[in-house]
Amino acid sequence: MNPAPLRTPVARTLLGLCLGAGCAPVFAVTTHTPTLSRDEQAFVAKATADDSMQIAVAQAAWERSSSPQVRALARRIIDDHNALNAKFTKVSVARKAHGSAHGVSNRQVTEDTLHLRKLQGPALDQAFARMMVEEHRRIIPLYERAADDPGNRQLQQIARDALPLLRQHLQGAQALLDR
Repeated sequence: MNPAPLRTPVARTLLGLCLGAGCAPVFAVTTHTPTLSRDEQAFVAKATADDSMQIAVAQAAWERSSSPQVRALARRIIDDHNALNAKFTKVSVARKAHGSAHGVSNRQVTEDTLHLRKLQGPALDQAFARMMVEEHRRIIPLYERAADDPGNRQLQQIARDALPLLRQHLQGAQALLDR
């Protein structure tokens, strides 16, 4: 890459002084990466908070349930939401997002997880399925809005890619409730 010509006398003088002192000139090319908007950061915060809650609750169900169907759904939720969190983290870091983009209500996660850990058998399975149905019904509209928002193409694509997974989680949880 050829650096821009040194057009000002001051620039030429500074380069001459630097070269005379034995230092190598450094030409930095900076690019401006816009940060996430307030609405985009709010979406990331809500989505990652929900991901964290679903991972914690699914982990409790996976560890305690004896049902192969519940364990399979829990494992899938854990894997899919961990992957979503990784995508959100990548975008947040690249866009230098500030604020609590990864905030989560620890109290709610703790309450839900403790509730599941007290249960056994079908009661555990039904409580987990009910939590997942409620959470997915709540979070899917948020992803639908983000998928339709032309603001940030990366977040839009994450939301579009996530929607089929989230709908499958909802269907799986609903099937557990219906059995």
